[in-house]
Amino acid sequence: MQVRDEAEASQVEVDLVQHRKKKLLIALAALTIITGCSVLLLFLFLPSPLPEVFPPPCSTKVVDRDGRLLRLFTTKDGYWRLPAHLGNTDGHTAIDPQFIRLLLACEDKRFWSHHGVDPLAMSRALLQFISQGRVVSGASTITMQTVRLLRPHPRSLWWKLLEMFQALRLEQQLSKEEILATYLTLTPYGGNIEGIEAACRFYFQKNATRITPSEAALLISLPQSPERRRPDRQHEQAVVARNRFLHRLYDEGLLTAEQVKLGLEQPIPHKRSPTPFLAPHLSQRLARTTGREEIRTSLVRPLQEQLESIAGQVQDRLGADGKKTLAILVVANQGRRVLAYIGSGDFWSNGIDLTRARRSPGSALKPFIYGLAFEQGFLHPETRILDRPTRFGGYGPGNFDGRFRGWISVREALQRSLNLPAVQVLERVGPQRLLSRFAGLGLAVDQDKPPGLSLALGGTAASLKELTGLYAALADRGQFKPLSYNPDAPVPSGQKMLSRAATWYVDDILRTRPPRSGLAPKGVQGSRIRYKTGTSYGYRDAWALGYTPGGHTVGVWIGRPDWGYGKETTGANSAVPVLFRVFAALNTMQEPQGKQAEVKQIHHGIPAEVLLVRHNQLPVHLQWFSRTAGTGQGANKPRIYFPVDGSTMQLEQEPLLALKAQGGIPPFHWLVNGRPLGREHREAITSYSPEGPGLTQITLVDSRGKRDSVSVWLAQGEAAGR
Repeated sequence: MQVRDEAEASQVEVDLVQHRKKKLLIALAALTIITGCSVLLLFLFLPSPLPEVFPPPCSTKVVDRDGRLLRLFTTKDGYWRLPAHLGNTDGHTAIDPQFIRLLLACEDKRFWSHHGVDPLAMSRALLQFISQGRVVSGASTITMQTVRLLRPHPRSLWWKLLEMFQALRLEQQLSKEEILATYLTLTPYGGNIEGIEAACRFYFQKNATRITPSEAALLISLPQSPERRRPDRQHEQAVVARNRFLHRLYDEGLLTAEQVKLGLEQPIPHKRSPTPFLAPHLSQRLARTTGREEIRTSLVRPLQEQLESIAGQVQDRLGADGKKTLAILVVANQGRRVLAYIGSGDFWSNGIDLTRARRSPGSALKPFIYGLAFEQGFLHPETRILDRPTRFGGYGPGNFDGRFRGWISVREALQRSLNLPAVQVLERVGPQRLLSRFAGLGLAVDQDKPPGLSLALGGTAASLKELTGLYAALADRGQFKPLSYNPDAPVPSGQKMLSRAATWYVDDILRTRPPRSGLAPKGVQGSRIRYKTGTSYGYRDAWALGYTPGGHTVGVWIGRPDWGYGKETTGANSAVPVLFRVFAALNTMQEPQGKQAEVKQIHHGIPAEVLLVRHNQLPVHLQWFSRTAGTGQGANKPRIYFPVDGSTMQLEQEPLLALKAQGGIPPFHWLVNGRPLGREHREAITSYSPEGPGLTQITLVDSRGKRDSVSVWLAQGEAAGR
């Protein structure tokens, strides 16, 4: 009986144990299900650790053709933030790998091996907290910190748990390299500076490619307390934190004693370094219109810096009030890349981009008027043209200096920029034809009213960009190509602005300017600069546009943006000196290897159509041009109107007999009784001394061989009276 009771009691105990095990298994199963459901719910309802916009937006950076910084803009939320790159990819330089090694040694030793959370670091931090009663070291991994940077949240135990969970998720979405690059892009370094590249830029004036141990110690310490350790505001605390990390890195065996000693001696900056502020007008426009974070331009930073210095000096002379300012463009003829861009002399006084402002070009269009005449075949550089007071209907222009020179060559007329000859040629070419040629090149032209002859003297509007493009075409055999700021854009095929022969004639005229005004400044290599000036009515605008074959084209504008009247501001006395200084600066610019090969002579060779002859060797129809005579086609033949045919002249009263005619095409040849009267005459008016009384035949022959004759009785004394 006793044995049976013991057996029953043992069985009850076994059943009880099994029941407990069953309940425990059920509880564990329930806990597993609840945990699994919780994890599932977290995955379903927690937002992704990545924000909607990823990668994080960075500052817009405008750089020159070689990647050198021109200007930096803050992000929309007001931060200086630059992307970090761990490798040399897509033209970006990598962060110093030694800095990465030091950073991970201090922040996350097992970054490359854990999955977002480091259990060993968490255990160490917990034991240190229990034993010392305070936080000795953190347990946040680089991944956890990146989660907090991507989605900022309050610091609490609950958020720490969520942070750990999100870190595990982030490791599934990004590679280790991407996580580290994101961390180094968003890490705060005091104020509105975020990311290692921005910190190096503002504190050390360089990128993060090479970082010294002293700089590395400061950059590692700053994110732990960015506002309390800011070098520009809390300099002493920054020095203490830097020194502490130098010693820590030595204790870790990552720095030598010598490196620590040198690092402790290196100064820490007291303030932020300013960022470059170059080509502000162009940089601002590109930043607003392109939408890219890195904008590579065709500009050359050393040249841009030189020209901004020149522009600042000129602006000081023009006046600090900004009423009068300047703009400059420099273009490489090969490819039409813009190498330097000065929108105004002072961006803060005048934010208007005056390279794009459309102003009166003054005489700057005259080369193209003559070029069209050369192209049409009724003019040659050695053609004689009449410079004298002339009215064109109700329009009566005069020359700038108020003087008139009579018969001169077209070459001299353009070199002296005489107004009357240019207007005569434009009348024959047709103003609409000139504007249509410009419109065909894609240039804006005024079509609100019919173009008039004042077009030759600036009676239209053009921008510095447009005029510089036109003169660059003169350096390229008359082929027009639009200017470009993108160094990688394909060069478009050219459009004919002028024929090759017409372009050669214009270039030759500008090339052979008198030495007094045409010699290039000292230091400019190659042949002399071809250039042309322009001055608008009221001295509002002063222009100088010039080029060197196979080299560069430079455009300079000086004037008043408010369209007010200037005071003796001409292209010759104001803009040309600046033009020469720019060419001198270009001569000092050393093109990198590979770029030199692009600069070749693109203006060589004489077209077959060019006539290399003197004036008297030209075809008759090209020797003379006047408004009344035209080119000889349909012009009136010469007519002698004094002396009158059949008249009698008294020799005693007329010791010199005047000969006068009108019409015909010069030069003229006078003959008396079949004998030539001296050499050829430009004017159809002359005089001679008769040999004696008698019937005299006077003949006039013009350049086409057309003639007129009169017969006159020359008498003395009473014979004349009878």
